[in-house]
Amino acid sequence: MPLTSLLLGAALFLAGLTLATDYRGAAGMFANTFLDPNQGDRAILRHYARRGIDHPELHHFNEAPRHPRPVRIGGGFVSAVGLVFLSGGVLSLVRG
Repeated sequence: MPLTSLLLGAALFLAGLTLATDYRGAAGMFANTFLDPNQGDRAILRHYARRGIDHPELHHFNEAPRHPRPVRIGGGFVSAVGLVFLSGGVLSLVRG
């Protein structure tokens, strides 16, 4: 069990640190890949476009520059959770 906590903590910490520091544009890449609704079902977007309805998901690229900031903040939280798991794994190794 301590090994699982150590590995999970290290993985979460490193992933969160990468997002929080925006290493090589990781936050922007994450926002464009996972938070882009245009990556989803294109049939639904075509359905709205044919009827002339202005669907809010089509405005992603207008708002895209604001998306990396919350991703970086979330990366900081993920990094903190990773540190909690990492310290819990270390404590269980030292005690056991």
